[in-house]
Amino acid sequence: MEFELVNRYKTEINKDFRKYAESVLKEYGFTVANLKYLFIIERNQGINLNEIATELNIDKAMVTRGIKKLVDLGYVNKNQDENDTRAYKLTLSDKGNQILNSLRGIFKEWFDKVTHDFSDEERTIYIKLMKKVYENRVYKS
Repeated sequence: MEFELVNRYKTEINKDFRKYAESVLKEYGFTVANLKYLFIIERNQGINLNEIATELNIDKAMVTRGIKKLVDLGYVNKNQDENDTRAYKLTLSDKGNQILNSLRGIFKEWFDKVTHDFSDEERTIYIKLMKKVYENRVYKS
């Protein structure tokens, strides 16, 4: 019963965040998947398409389409790799950095809404427990 409750809560929280994120991202013309690409590129400036596909365990063609959209929208810079002319290094543009900073603020609003009745201590405990669950996960990427 305990696992079922935790699983249900986790699923519903993820659903709620996803709906919230989708409604916000729609205004910017992209999806949750596109947002994942932006976060990966931010953490790994100069990453290539193959590395993103490997990290997300998805098809390179899907990554290529998503990145093309972000390049076309001006959020990502795509520069030819000096060491491998078949590959491209991806970096965030100034516009990409600005949008991520804006979205962080918007997503913090979601977190503030769902934890509005937590004390500071409860928020701290919640974050510590989530970190422990994250560190103890079975399949680490």
